[in-house]
Amino acid sequence: MPTNQRQPIDEQRDQPPRRPARRRWALGAAAAVALVGVGGLVVRWRSAAAEDPRLRFPPPELDDPDVVVVSADNADLELEPGRDYVIQMPDEPLDVEGGLQITGGDDVVLIGGEIRFSRLYDGDLRRTNRGLLLRDQTGTVHVEGLFIGGALTEGINLSESDGATVQLQNVRIETVTGSEDTNHADLIQTWAGPSRLLIDGLSGSTEYQGFFLLPNQHYDGPTPEGFELHDIDLVGLEGSRYLLWVDGPTPFPITVEGVWVEPAGDRRGDRGQYLWWTGDPDEDPWVDIRVGRPPDGEFVGPGDAGIGYVSPGYR
Repeated sequence: MPTNQRQPIDEQRDQPPRRPARRRWALGAAAAVALVGVGGLVVRWRSAAAEDPRLRFPPPELDDPDVVVVSADNADLELEPGRDYVIQMPDEPLDVEGGLQITGGDDVVLIGGEIRFSRLYDGDLRRTNRGLLLRDQTGTVHVEGLFIGGALTEGINLSESDGATVQLQNVRIETVTGSEDTNHADLIQTWAGPSRLLIDGLSGSTEYQGFFLLPNQHYDGPTPEGFELHDIDLVGLEGSRYLLWVDGPTPFPITVEGVWVEPAGDRRGDRGQYLWWTGDPDEDPWVDIRVGRPPDGEFVGPGDAGIGYVSPGYR
């Protein structure tokens, strides 16, 4: 087994007391657009959604949410447990050491925005040039239309040991840089939870790994209810390794639909070199993975996410 079992890079935080529940309101597509701003972005939809371009997973209903405006001075967010939040990204790319970090909160919604590093920051590259860290939410985290790029060494990290559902939709993560001898770059890594990981529309490329999915690696709580991966294309550049990783036998269901991987040329001839699975071959969750690139192009192209993103709505 490859020696790639890394230690988690999150930290324990003190949590303030829980607040009582309040009235609820629905964050529909129009409300979401109003909160993040309207731009001239036109989303190019993929053939898999040609008949219905709306997304599979709507945002959660929010309970009297607080709106938090992200800036270079306010990118390490400490949210109160039990409260709902709308995270509003700035109207210019966020370029700050550590990227965007969101700790705590119940239901959390982020729609649109861009995280782009102009340089490599000094220090631990697992943290300094990581795009997004989601940690310790208790409800549903909805991230949609987010662009992550630039001098990127880690994409999205999940440390969700409190039963959260994480929804990632129409997300683009440009090349994460790393190697076996330096930082082990991942497009998405989870070492604790979430209970449910729901992805609908994600494109990314990597110099090392793609999705590193070990939800109980450093968490001895319940196994996930299930992961769903829809309309995803991952490209492994020269020197890259596993584009999809899960240890088997997996105790939780994984749904895969319309997922494409393009391994590096030296690995293309050996499926086990880019799709990691240690369980029964008859239960291999990657059996329906398509090798190559989607015939109609990336699911989430360079102009399909970021500043000015407008949601197509939800099924």
